[in-house]
Amino acid sequence: MEYFFWALGVGLLLLIVIKYREAKSKHQAAANAVFAKYTFDKLVEDDQNRVKEKAKEHCSSYSNELVEYAWYAVAMSELSIQSAIPDNPNWYKTKTPDVLVPSEVMVKAVITFINRTYDLGIELGGISSGRASKEIRDAVAELDHIDNKTDQKV
Repeated sequence: MEYFFWALGVGLLLLIVIKYREAKSKHQAAANAVFAKYTFDKLVEDDQNRVKEKAKEHCSSYSNELVEYAWYAVAMSELSIQSAIPDNPNWYKTKTPDVLVPSEVMVKAVITFINRTYDLGIELGGISSGRASKEIRDAVAELDHIDNKTDQKV
């Protein structure tokens, strides 16, 4: 009976390690896709075409925007194009992003963290942090400022 509990303990520990590694890999895939979305939009058209061609070498069709940008991240890493996310020029090493498709909650968590930290206004596959973009917030602030000046003159 003692061996049973030892085996059960080892089995549970092994399960925890496997789930941790799986979650870590999916988080890295989510981060890569978000980084790629922002970086790809910042590239000049020639570099965008190079990235698309390189990504097509790995995967000829994409099931959704998240998988597309995950493959773009692999392509940009192979082309030595650094991530445009401030303070994070590197890519996580993921070879099969179509297999490591992260959940929407995980992608939203990454987007929310990056948008709050760097105020970038990234949106991917309809997922956003729920915050208005910097341009919209600045425009609203400017309108509020104009309204306040108008109210003071009256």
